[in-house]
Parts: sequence; structure tokens; C-alpha cells
Amino acid sequence: MLVATLQPGFVTEGVPPLLDCRTPPNPRRCDEEYLLIILALSISTQLLLMLYVGFAVLQPSSLRKRQLNEGQRRTFASFIFRRLLRQLDEAFCGQDCLKIPDEQRLGSCLRSNEKVSLAIQLFRRDALKVLQPGQDLSSDLASDVYYVLDEEEQELDFNGYGCSHTKVEVTEELLMHLLYPERIDPDA
Repeated sequence: MLVATLQPGFVTEGVPPLLDCRTPPNPRRCDEEYLLIILALSISTQLLLMLYVGFAVLQPSSLRKRQLNEGQRRTFASFIFRRLLRQLDEAFCGQDCLKIPDEQRLGSCLRSNEKVSLAIQLFRRDALKVLQPGQDLSSDLASDVYYVLDEEEQELDFNGYGCSHTKVEVTEELLMHLLYPERIDPDA
């Protein structure tokens, strides 16, 4: 239809073409027609752009997905904190100096030190995922980053480190204080 209105050879009877090169040009009429065409194209382009932005940004499913991923992120933060507590308890509780013979104390201390170091490295790696997410929280990949296996959660619960046993709310501020204790303001 657009081609028919622009090219006068294809226009049916009774429909005036938009641009008719066969008639003598009326400069005032042509200018008004061109301005109307440009204005119509501009308005339709803006409407299409607004629709695209509306669907891309304000999708209800995107908001729901963001809330779901934020909940998974909080659950993951709680999990890594409870896992750290369990690993540190295991490293330090295996260290009973009175029951260990003198020859084995050094080796036991070194093993305990290695367990503590590994637990802290694992905690730091996962806490940085929470504090500095590499994925947008509305993306599908964000839920994979904060995924916790049911077996790991059950193991923590069985050993007394479940959500119901630990009454600490793990916030971003707590993770920051654990990761960077040197940044703690002593006046606060």
C-alpha cells in the first residue's frame, strides 16, 4: 500500500498519490506533504521505541525473576556463613592438645591451620559472588550462581548448623565485615 501511494503508476482510481511527479509541482503543497510524512514516521518510530522499552524493562516476569534471584542470593549468603562456621569448628575441635602426644602436636596444628585456611578461602570466594555479582539479578544465569545443593544444606542441618539453629541474619554488611575486618570503623 505504501508503494502504491508513493508511485502514481500503481494508484487505483480515486486515490490521490502522495508524490505525483506527473503533475506540475506546487512547492507549498509538496513541502507540507513531506513534513507530514516525516512527522508520521517520527511519531511511529517513537511509539515503537516506547513499546520496546516498556516490554524490555518493565516486564512483570523480570521483576518476579529478580525477586526470586534476590531470595536465592540471601539463602546462599546464609549458607556460606553457616558452612564457614562448621568448617572452623571442625578444624578447631579436632585440636585437643591434652589428648595428642607431643610428637604429633605440630602435625595436628599444621593440619588444623590448613583446614582453617581452606575454609576461609572458600568463604571469601563465595562471599565475593554475593557482594559483587557478576550476573544481573534479573538474568537466568543468576540463579545458577547462588544455587545450594540440598545434600549440603541437609548436612549442615544434621550437624547443627541449619537455618533453624543459626539465628544470625547474614547481610551484606556482615559479609563485608567478615571479608574486610580492617575496614571496620572503630568509632561506630
